[in-house]
Amino acid sequence: MLVNAPTEYPEPDKDEASNVVLLHEPERYESASPRSPPPQKWMIFCPLPGQVRHLGWWLTMFNADHLDVVYMYGEMGSDERTEMQLKFQDSPNPSVFVTKLKVAGTGRNLTAANHAV
Repeated sequence: MLVNAPTEYPEPDKDEASNVVLLHEPERYESASPRSPPPQKWMIFCPLPGQVRHLGWWLTMFNADHLDVVYMYGEMGSDERTEMQLKFQDSPNPSVFVTKLKVAGTGRNLTAANHAV
């Protein structure tokens, strides 16, 4: 059944109407602090091991002023890999992590990335 006339709706009691709080009240938003979005972080997977070093070097040379560049390749030791992982995870800046899928896919937990290529 469709309601066409506004007279079919019951009128609210005066006591109930005074207790209603509207969500668009300006004072509710004045106290809220604006939140900045999280930094953008990318995971780039290379198919060949030489590409990891080359792309890591290129990103460092041409984008190091506004990106944290981290790369991991097979010849790195376990301690170095863990250090690179923590550097990527904990960085408050936009970051790029370059690696091979085989190297990063073995027991690594890289949940900070927003994008994967």
